[in-house]
Amino acid sequence: MKEVAFDKSLHPTANDAADAVGVHFSDKKHWFIAVVKHGNEKICGKILTDLGYENYVPYQRELRQYASGRRKWVDRLVLTSKVFVRTTEEDRLKNVVTLPVIYRFMVDPSRRANNMGHAAAAVIPDKEMDAFRRMLEQDDLPVTYQETGAVFAEGDKVQVVVGKLSGLEGTVIRTVEGKHRLYVSLDILGSASVEIESSWLKTIA
Repeated sequence: MKEVAFDKSLHPTANDAADAVGVHFSDKKHWFIAVVKHGNEKICGKILTDLGYENYVPYQRELRQYASGRRKWVDRLVLTSKVFVRTTEEDRLKNVVTLPVIYRFMVDPSRRANNMGHAAAAVIPDKEMDAFRRMLEQDDLPVTYQETGAVFAEGDKVQVVVGKLSGLEGTVIRTVEGKHRLYVSLDILGSASVEIESSWLKTIA
């Protein structure tokens, strides 16, 4: 694989992607979901292509009509900040996860964590990816995507299972677009809160 020169101004200086680690190494390739900075989806796809990685940026071609009456075919991004990359788990951990353009990989708390307690990276089965791509490749019907995740109600007691806050316990106080705000009481001082993805949480008794 050839090296690519990165424009550091386009990439984050901090990369917490290494927190999303897998369980077993094998030569089998899987589809993983890289999380990138909004607006850098095509850039990430090009970098991965130049490095020899099979990848997929989820666009759908659609005919857009403007107020002037002009019509033009455009590529509409279906999933923001997400790029699919197909590689082995070992290569993902050794090479892909370190690319400055990638923040991290989405994880699947339902998969068995490793001996350090980190959740495994989410894997998309080939059959599901093929069906998803087939849907996007047709331009007669617009495709929309509804992200899913664990649903927590306000007041639920939860624990963080992924990332640097792993093990932290708190209370959900509100939800916004698939993310949850985690509330931690400090008794004397009041409280602190942080917005966190629902897939990073689990309910506790």
